[in-house]
Amino acid sequence: MRAFVCMLLAAMAVAVSGQFDTHQWGDRSGIVHLFEWKWNDIAAECENFLAPNGYAGVQVSPPTENAVVWSPRRPWWERYQPISYNLNTRSGSEAEFASMVGRCNAVGVRIYVDLVINHMAAISTNGGTGGSSANAGAMQFPAVPYGPNDFNPVCTITNYNDPIMVRNCQLVGLPDLNQGNSWVRDKIVELMNKMINYGVAGFRVDAVKHMWPGDLQAIYSRMANLPTDQGFPPNARPFITQEVIDLGGEAISKNEYTHLGTVTEFRFSAEIGKAFYGRNQLRWLANWGPEWGFLPSHLALVFVDNHDNQRGHGAGGSDVLTHKVPKNYKMANAFMLAHPFGIPRIMSSFFFNDGDQGPPSDGDGNLSSPTFNADGSCGGGWACEHRWRQIYNMVGFRNAVAGTSLNDWWDNGGNQIAFCRGGRGFVAFNLEGYDLNQSLQTCLPAGTYCDVISGSKSGSSCTGASVTVGGDGRANIFISANADDGVLAIHANSRLVMRAAVVLLAACATLAAAQFNTHQWADRSGIVHLFEWKWDDIAAECENFLAPRGYAGVQVSPPTENAVIGGNFRRPWWERYQPMSYRLETRSGSEAQFASMVRRCNDVGVRIYVDLVINHMADLVGGGGTAGSTANRPNFSFPGVPFSVTDFNPPCIITNYNDPIMVRNCQLVSLPDLNQGVPWVRDKIVELMNHLIGLGVAGFRVDAVKHMWPGDLQAIYSRMANLPTSHGFPPNARPFLTQEVIDLGGEAVTRDEYTHLGTITEFRHSAEIGRVFRGRNPFRHLTNWGTGWGFLPSHLALVFIDNHDNQRGHGGGGSDVLTYKVPRNYKMATAFMLAHPFGIVRVMSSFSFSDSEQGPPQDANGNLLSPTFNPDNSCGPGWVCEHRWRQIYNMIGFRNAVAGTQINDWWDNGNYQMAFCRGARGFIAFNLESFDLNQSLQTCLPAGTYCDVISGDLVNGACTGNTITVGGDGRAQIVLPANAYDGVLAIHINSRV
Repeated sequence: MRAFVCMLLAAMAVAVSGQFDTHQWGDRSGIVHLFEWKWNDIAAECENFLAPNGYAGVQVSPPTENAVVWSPRRPWWERYQPISYNLNTRSGSEAEFASMVGRCNAVGVRIYVDLVINHMAAISTNGGTGGSSANAGAMQFPAVPYGPNDFNPVCTITNYNDPIMVRNCQLVGLPDLNQGNSWVRDKIVELMNKMINYGVAGFRVDAVKHMWPGDLQAIYSRMANLPTDQGFPPNARPFITQEVIDLGGEAISKNEYTHLGTVTEFRFSAEIGKAFYGRNQLRWLANWGPEWGFLPSHLALVFVDNHDNQRGHGAGGSDVLTHKVPKNYKMANAFMLAHPFGIPRIMSSFFFNDGDQGPPSDGDGNLSSPTFNADGSCGGGWACEHRWRQIYNMVGFRNAVAGTSLNDWWDNGGNQIAFCRGGRGFVAFNLEGYDLNQSLQTCLPAGTYCDVISGSKSGSSCTGASVTVGGDGRANIFISANADDGVLAIHANSRLVMRAAVVLLAACATLAAAQFNTHQWADRSGIVHLFEWKWDDIAAECENFLAPRGYAGVQVSPPTENAVIGGNFRRPWWERYQPMSYRLETRSGSEAQFASMVRRCNDVGVRIYVDLVINHMADLVGGGGTAGSTANRPNFSFPGVPFSVTDFNPPCIITNYNDPIMVRNCQLVSLPDLNQGVPWVRDKIVELMNHLIGLGVAGFRVDAVKHMWPGDLQAIYSRMANLPTSHGFPPNARPFLTQEVIDLGGEAVTRDEYTHLGTITEFRHSAEIGRVFRGRNPFRHLTNWGTGWGFLPSHLALVFIDNHDNQRGHGGGGSDVLTYKVPRNYKMATAFMLAHPFGIVRVMSSFSFSDSEQGPPQDANGNLLSPTFNPDNSCGPGWVCEHRWRQIYNMIGFRNAVAGTQINDWWDNGNYQMAFCRGARGFIAFNLESFDLNQSLQTCLPAGTYCDVISGDLVNGACTGNTITVGGDGRAQIVLPANAYDGVLAIHINSRV
């Protein structure tokens, strides 16, 4: 009995949650409203245009028999005056409707029906399009049949702040059906299920704010599952989107209907029109989404205009953009399709001169089919915006960037903007009175790309403009102030295939571009800095813990022979940053042990990144090196390499960090400063790097980069060998580079001088995240976390909470930096970093220290001690092993589970409580207040019970910590007490019990 009840409850939950699924094919996007098209024409359009161009669905005009209206002459709105539920309209017969649905489904284009169930026709003089008669005044509709008892008492809506009046009185004189009446419910369900059986994927429900949510829930719950013979999976539920016009200021809110399905987001239409009319600067679009008062992304059906508001009805007024202002309209549609927010719908109109005018028709009122011009546009009075190149190519853009988030936002502070979608697409807009002419980050690999706005990719050439992207991902972007369209867009699929004559050039470009690729396995994330671990211990950790937990890589301490520093310091951590030679012999192990470690980690999909010290050599050389090498510091002699005095810059001390020459040519804390401009120095560095590459390392963290000239580094990096295929790297793969550039602003040398060479360690991220989670900056400001905080673009930023330097007060961040010594706040900050899509994440794994010089756990002879492991996975003796803290390794699992999704459904209390979703795959909440968090919040997850991966693990289907129950509407009661052990809660699709 218990099993049966559980199954029944689960089925009921799915019945609701499934109403949010569009059932679109995976490589498609965009619903087109083919307003007033005939069924046969829609079927042909699915086959001949929509499917080939990547469109996902069609919203069709109401298919139910409607009143024939001759005054005014056959207006568009007669389709919203139902006479019966027979499927017979000017668009065609029931048989033609059924055929259209089947033909569109067959080519992967879903059909969504505009459903009119709030009311019946107010005009019945001329009967219906299927020949039915009615007496609207007497509320007699015998073809359904409906009689007076099926309607609410006659009254007119005069006050939109009275929710009872809005729902129980007549909308513009239309007889108001009572959906609480069982007969009315039966007939509506009968109609919906008939169309579901024909294969429609869902419904756009008209005038929803005029119906009670409880009545609609009762109706929706009786919908049949979608038919498997039309390509839907078993038990699939119809998609629902509901017309609720809500710009605020009325009693009825769109939020009253979000548990039932998605909602048409009219605020989106009003605000995007305002922006692209030039009434609100484009720069403000940087946080486009819920921060603008919109619904969460997965609940919002978004559009630039619709059939109502393009005529001045509905909402938005003069801010609504339509096909009548084509340049601005195309720009707005391009932004909507380029931005990841919402479920987009494209309007496909007919031309009109007044608000009542109906679609193109002959003298008898029969609909005219569109004709098609040589350029694909329509004739015969049809606007066909969906066939405008600038719009259908942006549907292709959206499909090409699917699964990525928005990054690398740029604006000029006014009406020029640009952004990337992951590493798959780039778009730029110019609404200024002057040209846009900028070198911008496109986030794309080097190559030539067709601008899909001004033309299309045709074979190996572009029919419009092209954009050349360099090896650093940057391109010169030019959009004239008087350009036809005001927008430019390129994406991964618009890249030209290079002819044989230029393949060599492309390969050279790849040498630079690939230095941004971490070469991590697809189901992994997170680099762990196993600071001062032995090579054998790292190899075992890769096999026994890191790979099974989904970690992607390890940053290892410098493997080159370093000075042995004893005396008062007794083998401090920083001796590893005092190289004596380029031999691979340290306290971590021998070269053979290093090579074995790299091989063993690569074999289980954990990449190795080497901490590389090439700016300088050792200052304190009296104790010799870890491999027995000696040196003469006063004479700048390091025979273990060998380097001599001519290989170093003349001695000087850095006293002014606003002098870039001094910073790069003088000694960092008295360390002998190598001159990377000397050919011999370059040769020896390249020899070292290529030796490590040959052993299978995936890349390097290059130390003290701001103290070296970018040109010298470029000359060195360009000579790196490709990664070896024998270690699982693809042919011609280039090493990953991340460069230590401490830049919090206010100095002459900036991180931006090095971004063309590789990624950068983003110290601003560390400082700011520490400040927030120490309670010095409210959570609510994190809504635009990323480049809005002055960080580098996501794909260029190696991000971390702390590192081996700043956890000791060195480097950048000062007292704001969080470390393992403040464990609750540290775990919260790390959880946020791993839950947020920004950056390439690195997790610190420390040893305990009581002073900033202290070295790692070691015996009396200075030999490193191996960590031991406790039953709860934590470490001893003296090793902190943050990467083994449950709250951190389970968030690696969270990050892997939500890969490819964006942040949506942000919530905060205005201060130190916040929560957000990652797509429909994960949810996380934080509480740093002195009072409990106790809120019903949207988790964006399917109904079910989930294991909170912060308080416990999911083991053999059971949760060792707290569980969260998610309802059919995706909501859950989230409780985080002020005194909770961790202050964070996280669930994801793979933590379902």
